[in-house]
Amino acid sequence: MTLIAAERGAWFARYRNEVPEDDGWSEGLDAGEPGYTYEPVVAWDSEGYALVVSREAGRLVRAAEAEGFTAVCDAGEKELAEMTPEEVLERVERSRAEQEKRERRRGSARL
Repeated sequence: MTLIAAERGAWFARYRNEVPEDDGWSEGLDAGEPGYTYEPVVAWDSEGYALVVSREAGRLVRAAEAEGFTAVCDAGEKELAEMTPEEVLERVERSRAEQEKRERRRGSARL
């Protein structure tokens, strides 16, 4: 099998974790609400599948074959998914302000 190394920290496999009703450890999640964990993709196999380290198997395995797999995402998507609602709002407001600034510059350049 041919392996292609993945750029470190660029790609992640996302896994869905079901949170028990009230386990006492589910801080930050509502009871019964699913949470997600991310494992770094360390390589791609010759068929294009993302490979992650399996601690149970002690080897690389296809990310898609593990229980709870939902998607492969890049570092930007992972960062967005881990943001709090307040951080998302702050990012949107900052983006809006930058857009308005660009539009004002464009408008003054046309005059």
